[in-house]
Amino acid sequence: MRVHRIIPLLVSALIGLPAIAAEGPSPVEVLAAKLPAEVADAARKWVHEDAKELKGMAAFSPQQLEQEVMVDLASEPEAADFVLGRMPAETPATDLLVLHVIGVDGFWVDHAGAVAALRKLADTTPDNDLMLACLDTARRLEAKALRKVIAARIASARQAGDTEALSKLAQADERWILIERGAAMPAFMRKVPEVFRVKAEGQPVRVVGFGDFGSGTQSQRDVASAIVTLSKTEPFDLGITLGDNFYPTGMTGTDDPRWRDWWETLYGPLGITFYPSLGNHEWYADDGAAAELAYHSPTWRFPSPYYTYTAGSAQFFVLDTTELSEKQVLWLDHAISSSTARWKVVYGHHPIFAPERNAKAGNYMAYMRTRLWPVLKGRVDAYLCGHQHAMAHMDSVDGVHFFMSGGGGSALGKVAKNAPGALFAESKFGFLTLDIDASRMKIAIYDTDGKTFDSEVVTK
Repeated sequence: MRVHRIIPLLVSALIGLPAIAAEGPSPVEVLAAKLPAEVADAARKWVHEDAKELKGMAAFSPQQLEQEVMVDLASEPEAADFVLGRMPAETPATDLLVLHVIGVDGFWVDHAGAVAALRKLADTTPDNDLMLACLDTARRLEAKALRKVIAARIASARQAGDTEALSKLAQADERWILIERGAAMPAFMRKVPEVFRVKAEGQPVRVVGFGDFGSGTQSQRDVASAIVTLSKTEPFDLGITLGDNFYPTGMTGTDDPRWRDWWETLYGPLGITFYPSLGNHEWYADDGAAAELAYHSPTWRFPSPYYTYTAGSAQFFVLDTTELSEKQVLWLDHAISSSTARWKVVYGHHPIFAPERNAKAGNYMAYMRTRLWPVLKGRVDAYLCGHQHAMAHMDSVDGVHFFMSGGGGSALGKVAKNAPGALFAESKFGFLTLDIDASRMKIAIYDTDGKTFDSEVVTK
């Protein structure tokens, strides 16, 4: 999940809130009094968040509140000029968070002055980390703008049914995504292997899965311990990860000590092999994703950023959802069409449907529904994800069942329990299991006490 998801704000004048207290200053006035005048004025014009958490923000220090407001404003297109003009006056810590939003939210690509403003801030800031982040973000914006030319050609090739041109352009699109990210991953590491088998066809298979976990916290150890305890009575055949495997920015290499402390020590006692997927945090460092692909052990098999394998009566399709390249979408479409497996399970980091309470986070689900959902609907049996640091089960759509297991150990997020389609949603640590045979698939969500939160059985 994004490290700093934006929180609700700010003044009743902004959002038409009724007065909360009959006597003394309202919570709105308390918050506004902590902000510099020009930041408060910008918030009055451009912040459009839900205000359910307004009361809780009263505990924020002035510095914390200003930081959250600036990050929130960076997601508002109309506030773009203000944000760029204000950044030199903010702390490097605040600017780094703002830059993360600028590098992700799509409207910044078309902002005429953004790259020039970031170059100027890079030239003038004495902070080297901020300077490098400004340059990285400027590069990302320029690469995204150039990728629009490729995207237009891809659309034309699709419309014309030119499969040869589409294949060539899809290869280029994936390479430009890496240029945009600034990540190091050579082409041979991105070569998708042929489908491989991990358990004989027709045999029942038992799987454990979790995401958003590699934080080294007691919570991660509690989840791992619960999985190991359960495995002693109900052994697993294999494991899957749902992205954001290691925080804050993936591994530094195959010799990173976190492999021992945050992976092998905790999950090695299961005696099974995991088949991981990438999350957004793997891409936050130049080598984060590549290091996870390069690591080899009996517990960890990660052949490519996206790949497919079979186990028993099921075929699993593993995705890199941080950005779905045209090449990956074409590969997935073909892989699903070619599958003869009775059960088809797709997993990746980001949700298609989720109990999300923040409207802006819903933008990514809109992207997933546009880019990925047309390939999956009516064609696979389940989609599993993480990203939101919680556990959830969403209503099935077009025959696809949706489960989220993002409570693997990193700090929990908040969920909208009453979100449309939410059958179960809890901000709790835990993991999920799949039991699949020729006639049924059972998916269950567990807590750290080894108790079942929620489950569903699908039969064929």
